Amino acid sequence: MKEVKALFFIYNADGGLLNELKYWIDKNLLKKQIACELCDISHGKFFVKFEWQKFIKKLQEEYTVEVLHRDETPQKIKEKNYAFPCVIAETEEDLVELMDSKSFKDLGESKGVEEFSKEFYEKVSKTL
Repeated sequence: MKEVKALFFIYNADGGLLNELKYWIDKNLLKKQIACELCDISHGKFFVKFEWQKFIKKLQEEYTVEVLHRDETPQKIKEKNYAFPCVIAETEEDLVELMDSKSFKDLGESKGVEEFSKEFYEKVSKTL
């Protein structure tokens, strides 16, 4: 098993209050077909879900964890041209994509934190 230095959860949305407000308005008021499946998993209509915070806190007991927006993505990850949302593990050797945008779509309508965490741990055990 590869040693994981850090985990990166990257949203398919830009950070900052104005960008987050625009995303919320586009999605909830204007009903635009914008998609960030990781946003759907981690956030309710207004706030971050408690279950998500608990999941991240548990991961932080073992790993360095960064939850980022696409405009906050470190250069070393940008250079790999991953599609967002995604989950990336940084190992001693390289970056490993644990979950790609297709993985999030494959979760289908079961967009809860519990279903996501099961899928996440399954991918970790198969990939690393």
